[in-house]
Amino acid sequence: MAKRYVIEKFGVFGEGVARDEGKAIFITGALPGEEVLATPTLVKKSFTKAKLNKVLSPSKDRIKPPCKYFYRCGGCGLQHVNYEAQLRLKAQSVAETIQKVAGLSVHIDEIIPSKNQYRYRNKLSFPVRGKAIGLYEESSHTVVDITDCMLQKEWNVSLISALRAFMADYKYSGYDERSGEIRHIVAREKDGSKCITLVTSSRINIGGFLAYIPFDNFVLYQNVNGKQNNVILSDEFYLIGGKGIYPDFHPASFYQVNDDIESRLYGDVLSQIKGGTVIDAFCGAGNLTLKMAQVASEVYGIEIVPQAIAEAKERANNKRAFNATFICGDCKNEFPRLAKTLNGDITVVFDPPRKGVDENSLSATIDLAPQKIVYVSCNPATLARDLSILLPYYNVQSVKVYDMFPQTVHVETIVCLVKQ
Repeated sequence: MAKRYVIEKFGVFGEGVARDEGKAIFITGALPGEEVLATPTLVKKSFTKAKLNKVLSPSKDRIKPPCKYFYRCGGCGLQHVNYEAQLRLKAQSVAETIQKVAGLSVHIDEIIPSKNQYRYRNKLSFPVRGKAIGLYEESSHTVVDITDCMLQKEWNVSLISALRAFMADYKYSGYDERSGEIRHIVAREKDGSKCITLVTSSRINIGGFLAYIPFDNFVLYQNVNGKQNNVILSDEFYLIGGKGIYPDFHPASFYQVNDDIESRLYGDVLSQIKGGTVIDAFCGAGNLTLKMAQVASEVYGIEIVPQAIAEAKERANNKRAFNATFICGDCKNEFPRLAKTLNGDITVVFDPPRKGVDENSLSATIDLAPQKIVYVSCNPATLARDLSILLPYYNVQSVKVYDMFPQTVHVETIVCLVKQ
């Protein structure tokens, strides 16, 4: 049965939070200050989740989402919120999460907005199920069939159309855990050239797809993933072919998805480097590492993905960055080895995936005892967890929030820590 609720604040996932007899009520799509009608869908002892039925008094921050798929697709969560309120939400989310998990009250020094609120992503990853190509509905395995994602560059429209035509002509269907050949399409653009990867459930012939791709400069890979899991890419890659100028990166390599924010974020990381030795943990293909090599005495990039390290070494050679050393390995093993040879002014830069830094690597970092740690995070929860381990040995010097992912609840953060 629907009930009236007054929304008090945003939750950390962008949902509206109300109170009913002291219990938190989480309502997706509701905004602070609104009175709404909502129906409870999940009732627990300490909280309730409810479905929004009607907004009785709209917030001044509520806007009409420009994307026609917004209320079905789970790719975005905040298109109904004006941009200034999105920025406030993300800063609040970072501060509240660090306070709750690490027990530290922090001041957000700055909130960096994205120049582009739409069409900012240089990478797409769309699941394919049956004939549907798109993104998952929220909390489901159902793919919303789309013709355009407004977070992506405009070229996503022609790529979706090309894949749809190829699958129809070659009688290929999307994967559904029991049958189907095409699992995902993944693509990234850098410097006007695109790296496209078609993920298939077995080693099928996808060479015909080359003729459908409408770009002047691209390379096509096949990734074979026969496992029944939700991991997109396996380690099995095959170069199929391409056209024009191939991009100089491997599809397994990590790069930030928002070029504008990447430039601001990396610039702020570089401002923390004042000579000395830098260890870039989770360095990927060395994009940031090689920038730091220009301002540090020596840099070490550590990455567990072999293809990324091979790419990083080639780039370092091309740039004649002789003070950059790249190591394929795990930080928890490589930090103790480096500790035997390094001394003096050491800075560790962390830029881990969403799962954060593992406890063994943090322990190895504490043993290494760098003078400074620069932690770049895309997940406030794991950032706060890792800070709680570092705080007995390090003080937080600054916290900055970057809107790497407009229209979504995700946020990028830099925390600078100095040794006590």
